[in-house]
Amino acid sequence: MTYPRWLSPFWINAACFQILWLGCVVGAGRYNMHWLALLSLLPVVVFSLRSEWRWHDLLLAFGCFAAGLALDTLWVRTGILDYGTVQLAPYWIVLLWVGVGLTLNHSLEPLANRPAIGALIAGAFAPFSYLGGERVGAVVVPDVLALGWVALAWFATFYGIFALSRWIRVLHPGVRLGDER
Repeated sequence: MTYPRWLSPFWINAACFQILWLGCVVGAGRYNMHWLALLSLLPVVVFSLRSEWRWHDLLLAFGCFAAGLALDTLWVRTGILDYGTVQLAPYWIVLLWVGVGLTLNHSLEPLANRPAIGALIAGAFAPFSYLGGERVGAVVVPDVLALGWVALAWFATFYGIFALSRWIRVLHPGVRLGDER
């Protein structure tokens, strides 16, 4: 898809993810407006469906879905994070992970091209992401120091996710959804 020169797909995708973050964390996490989490996923999905990387985005979204469900469920089960009465990661936090998968070829591409640097940045900012969620009332962080484990896990996970993103684009540079022969 072509965009006006002043309107970069990088910024459109980044804005779509911020809409998703607000809809999930503030809408569903804080105010139990669960419909808002699903609705806020729509802009980033539409962006990805219109992208030349839509097949890659789908694979990465699925990988991030699995990683997010596993990691945030681990944090709930170990008591590092408290989302209330749930024993699994709440669906809205998993939707955020899906959103991350839909940004890897777009607004997170500069980090995906450098997996080690991207992973360091993701790991460094992981605690702030959850503390931001706590500040708006979506999650409780019982022990801030335990977020060190989250930072380490995010480093390892994002290294893998960024490397997978790069590997998919290098291995299958011309594959487009619907264009497979």
